[in-house]
Order: sequence, then structure tokens, then C-alpha cells
Amino acid sequence: MTGWIPRHHHGSHRELLRPVHVPAPSAAHVDLIAVPTSRPVSYLAQAVRLAERLDSTLLVLASGECSASKVERHYGHRLDDRLIVIDVPGGYAWYEPMFRFEADQIASGATQRLSDVSVKRNLALVLARSLGVRTLFFLDDDVIVPDWIDVCRVATVVKRDHWAAGLFIDGYPDNSVVCHASRESGGRQDTFLGGGALMVDVQRAGGFFPNVYNEDWFFLLDGAAERAVATAGTAIQRPYDPFSTPIRARREEFGDVLAEGLFWLLDLGGNIEDAGTDFWTKAIARRRDFIREVRAKVRGMANAHSLRWRIEASLDAAEDAHRMFTPAVCAWYVRTWLQDREDWNKRLASLPVGGRLTDLLEELHLTAGGTADPSMCSVPAPTVVMPPPLPEPFVDEHGEPLWGLHSPATVAAAGRRASVPSVDSSLTARVR
Repeated sequence: MTGWIPRHHHGSHRELLRPVHVPAPSAAHVDLIAVPTSRPVSYLAQAVRLAERLDSTLLVLASGECSASKVERHYGHRLDDRLIVIDVPGGYAWYEPMFRFEADQIASGATQRLSDVSVKRNLALVLARSLGVRTLFFLDDDVIVPDWIDVCRVATVVKRDHWAAGLFIDGYPDNSVVCHASRESGGRQDTFLGGGALMVDVQRAGGFFPNVYNEDWFFLLDGAAERAVATAGTAIQRPYDPFSTPIRARREEFGDVLAEGLFWLLDLGGNIEDAGTDFWTKAIARRRDFIREVRAKVRGMANAHSLRWRIEASLDAAEDAHRMFTPAVCAWYVRTWLQDREDWNKRLASLPVGGRLTDLLEELHLTAGGTADPSMCSVPAPTVVMPPPLPEPFVDEHGEPLWGLHSPATVAAAGRRASVPSVDSSLTARVR
């Protein structure tokens, strides 16, 4: 990384990760791929293709513009008995006891969270645990995997000696709005692993995804503290505009303060239990100083008037969000989240293993669609995967981008069209 170094912010937490070199495996099974989505079904094209290549079961957790009937109609013929689709109702986490957490209620008083990705990922953990799944790959619908053998690599890692391993997100950086502002102003800003492309050993993982921004950092926090989260391979994030509305920064700020504060503590060799009120008083002061530092750099940006005022509006919103929480609230949240995690593990331990999928979903007040046998007690075992000589192209056989968008920017980011035998050479160089 190059650029100015923030004095009040750690631009990278990669020292908490363990890069692992894994040769292309000849036999690495991925039992289940879970995709939380609320976008149109075209966004599932990459996940379906990946499930076909790996002979894995695909679990789609749908809401919004996506539904079980639409997914089955578009992709059921391609996955035979390996497609499970569940419609997740709005507000599901609030009325289903399995997924209700005290920390989420604290967060709701400090920030507005509209996303339902947390409960969907937690639901995937529950279903996978009950079905005896070991290797569960979380994949977001706006992330693509250029070389699907990378998924086999992280599966190998979690089967060997880690409970979680992720692909580094290339393409558009996966950061908060404030961290994007730091990068745009020339600050050194890295990315960390996230739930967008993450392999988990379900039987060993003990965390859950709280309903707060950076929920995947909280899920990985124990592993990061023990330097036990591995990285191998690369995924590509679809571009988006982090400064499209200041509301985004306001909604992210509470979760970003919490996560960046805790990871700052881990960077320095501290323990999560050390995060009391005094710690958060200093952490929030650092965050405000960081925002002011970024604001000063943004004002010095040349020839970027439109971008500059949009960034400043987002920074204003992030600063304004601090009126909604205090150091005591942050300390309360962390204590409550730790207790929620203990309760979550008790709930997981009480789950029946090897029971029928329909019985479990009935207890959770859900139903399954798709092509898989609803009375299954375990997912079908994948076949042996042999590595291809080159990464897969970024487009389907019709030349359409795999994440279902048609804009020139997306096509350029996704790679060349299907008529070209391999991906763009500059992208290939990055993912190799």
C-alpha cells in the first residue's frame, strides 16, 4: 500500500490472518454453497455455475426481488437434486427465538439496519449443522470467483487445520464508507476477509452473525484473535458507489466503530474482554479524529469537486451518527454479544443432527423449495473435483456478465466476453 498513513486508524489488519499456500487440489469437496440474496435471480448465475462445477448443493436464502419460485424456475433444471431455496420473511430474526439476540436490540437503538444478510447466514449455519455439513462456502451474489479451484483450496484449508478460510476480495474494495473516503483521499487502506467469499467448517465454528454492520468481522473475531483464520485465493467484488447517499455512512458507523475498535485491540495483542467503557472512550475519540483527518485530506483533493462534496456529506453523516451511542453503549454491546455467543452455541448443541430437512424447517416456521429432496437428512456427497488448466471466464456461454448486470462498467470489471478463450490477461495475473 502507498499513500498517507492515518494516525488514528489501522489501515490494515492482515497481520491477524494466516496466508496459506495450497497447490491446486485434486480432491477437495465443498458440501454446501450458501447465497443470501434479495436481488433479481440473474445475480445467482455465478453461484449456480460454481455449484455445477463443484457438484455441490446450492442453498439460496431469498427475500426482496428474489423468491423460491423464481429461482427454481430459472435454475432448477441445471442443479437436479442439489438446489435448496428458502424464502426468508421480513423481520424473521425478531420473531424466531433461534435467531433472536440481545445485542441486536442494543444495535437497533444506535443504528438503523435494513439488511437481512445476518439472519440468512445464521440460518445457513443452522441448516448446515443439522445436515452434517462440514464445508460450507458463503458467497455473496455480487461476488464472483474467477478460478473456482480457489474454492477447493479454502475447502482443503478448513478440512486440514482451520475452522474458517476466505478468499481475498479483489476488484472493488470491500470497505466501509469512511474507509473508502480515506482511500479516495490517498490514505493507506487495505481490506479484510468477509462473509462474501468465506469457507467455514460448520462443526467447529462457534460464532454467529449479529445484525450490525461488519457482522462477518464479529463472526471471525475469535479466529482472528488466535491468528487462526486462513486466506487462499481471490474473489472479485462488483463495483458500487459508496457515496451514493450519506445514509449509508450513518448506518454503518456504529458497527464500524465497534469492529475497527476491537480489531485495533487485537492488532496490539489485547483481549476482547479488555474492551470496557474506558477503552471505548478512547476508541470513539480516535474514530472522530480519523474522520477529521480524512476530511482535511478530502478538501485537498484536486479536480474532484463532485466527488469531494459527496464524500464530505458522507463524513458528516458518519460523524452525526455518534450522537446515537456512547462509550458505555459500546461496552454494553460487546458484553451482551459475548453472552449471545455462549447462548448461540447452546442452541446449536441442542439441534438434532441427521434429522429430516422438512422437520427442521417446520420447527423454524419455514418451507423449502428447489429440486433437493425435502426429506433429506444430509446433503449429497460431491464428486471428486479435478482442476482446470485455466481460470473460468467471467461470463456465461451467452457472453453475459455472471452477476447479471449489463452496464459497461460491470462488463469491463467482469472481463472479456465469452468469445475470448480466457479472462483478461491483467486480471489473470492478479488471481494467479
